[in-house]
Amino acid sequence: MWKKRWKEIVIGLSVGILNGLFGAGGGSLLVPLAERFLGMEGKVAHATTIPIILVMSAISSFFYIRQGFFDFDIWLFVSIGGLLGGFVGAKLLNKIPKRWLKAGFGVIICFTAVKMIFKI
Repeated sequence: MWKKRWKEIVIGLSVGILNGLFGAGGGSLLVPLAERFLGMEGKVAHATTIPIILVMSAISSFFYIRQGFFDFDIWLFVSIGGLLGGFVGAKLLNKIPKRWLKAGFGVIICFTAVKMIFKI
């Protein structure tokens, strides 16, 4: 049991550091880590990581706001869109095949990586 708990703590620490550095980017790592090292099924991993990222994002947000790295002008409207999108995404999760979810997630991660590396 403690072996699994240590895996969870190490994964959380790693993802927390990424979240603090990149702002919620840790979620893109948390899902595959939860599947691979914690044996979670894909949809369960996606659903479980969201509240984990919420807590980490709240902590990171506190420090970002405190340091002046926060744009209050866009926060409300992007949050409203995010709430609506989160609702739709959660409803669609059970309707989308696991294979499509993994492929879609992979495409988004690759697209984001290319965009960041080449500043497209």
